[in-house]
This record gives sequence, C-alpha cells and structure tokens, in this order.
Amino acid sequence: MSNNEAVNRVKLIANPGSGKFLESPRILGQVTGYLIEAGCSVDVALAHPVKEAVRIARKAVRNGYSTVIAMGGDGTISAVIRGIAGSEAHLGIIAAGTENDIAASLGIPEDLKEACALIASDHIRDLDLAQISTKKKKKFIFFMVTTVGLTSTLYPDVKDVPHGDLSNLKDAVLNFLHAEPSPKVILTLDGESRIEVESMLVTVTNTPIIGAKNLVAPEASMEDGLLDIALYPNFSKAELLTYFAKSANERLTPDGKIQRYRARKIKLKT
Repeated sequence: MSNNEAVNRVKLIANPGSGKFLESPRILGQVTGYLIEAGCSVDVALAHPVKEAVRIARKAVRNGYSTVIAMGGDGTISAVIRGIAGSEAHLGIIAAGTENDIAASLGIPEDLKEACALIASDHIRDLDLAQISTKKKKKFIFFMVTTVGLTSTLYPDVKDVPHGDLSNLKDAVLNFLHAEPSPKVILTLDGESRIEVESMLVTVTNTPIIGAKNLVAPEASMEDGLLDIALYPNFSKAELLTYFAKSANERLTPDGKIQRYRARKIKLKT
C-alpha cells in the first residue's frame, strides 16, 4: 500500500444517538459522500452506546487505519481518543453532538463539508492527553476535563438532561442541597507547590471550554504539555451556579475569587 493510500484509508465511527437523532442517517450520508469526494476510502461503524466507540477504535488501530474519525458529540470523541491513545493513528472529528465543546476548542468547523476537507488534507496537530491515576490504582485517559466536587456529584443525574431525559432531576436537586459546603482540598503541583484551600469544586482542564461551552480556562492550551487548574474558594452553591450560567457560550466572566494554576502533574486529596 502506498503512503497516499494509507493516508486516505479512514475509519468513520459514528454515534447515531448524538445530536438530533432523526437527522443522523442524512448527516452520516452527507459526511460519507464528502469524504469520498475528497479522495478518502471510508469504512463506517456505528457506536451506540458510546462505550462501543473505544472497542471499535482499538480494532481500527489494529487493522491499520491511518485515520480514525469520531462523528458525534464530546462523549463519542472522547471514547475514540481513548481507543487510539498510544497509537500512530490520526484523529479526525466531525462535530455532530449537542454541545460540541471539543470541536469548538480546536476550531474545527461545524460545516460538515469543511470539516471533511480538513480531515482529507491530513493537516496534523500534536495535542496533549492527560491521565488520571486513583488511589485504587485505576487509570483513565481524558482529553477535556476532570472535576472533583460539586459537578462530579451532580453529573450522573444531569448528564442526560440535554437529550430530554429529566427523570433524575429530583435526585440532582437533593444532592445539590446536601453537598458539603466547605470541603478541604489539598493540591500538590509538579511535586513542589502545596496548596490547601476550602473549595466545593476543582476543575482540571486541558481544553478551554467544557459543559455548555463554559469558558472555564480562558488561557488553556492543548499543546503546551500543561493542565489548567481552577479552585473556587469562598463560593456559595448559588454563586457557583451563577458563575457557570454566566460563563456559558464562551463568555469570559472574570471573578477575582477564582484561584488558577498550571502544572504538568497534579496530586489532589480531599
């Protein structure tokens, strides 16, 4: 196989449950057509539920695909990233989810034809990838964000709300009301700086935006080898909700109470 053929052989992993479900077949057909027009040889696999994307991506790497494309929302893209991590395969992204924070952070066009042309051009960027190691020796790769505190508590109950599932909202409200208002957090940055503070939330981010396009780390870079940490001391629960409501849709909302740090390695205890 020539180098040109290798570059043009792509695996498209699409999540039919992402974004507007009824439009998925039409969008998938358009994307496949655009990639073929651009000279790509496309093999399609459907990943539903999202966790299937990890397995499919790993198999695509073993089968020698030079490019693995994730078509869906941030969950689908994150799963494909975990599947190809550590390999030589290139990642392509087609934003077809609800929020599309990863694509927005990377400046990937929402226009399907433009996104396909970008993939076909094989223009490559080297991006940072992060890994969590827990006390129980479990390891987990992430590209966007990891949080400790209030949002981690609420996430299981609210993650399906953007898709119209409101069944767990009552549990989310109860968990919010009963959350510890002033937990102690101890951070060690790069094995040197030690920070001890009371904060209901810690965000460790690789991308500048998370959630509903919340601009939580305005200065974050995905190419500097560092993670951006934010602590929220002296914030009440209501103030935290208000802050994230204001920072949605990439609105820069300065707040002098937020403590920001940057490090390559973070040790966190609560």
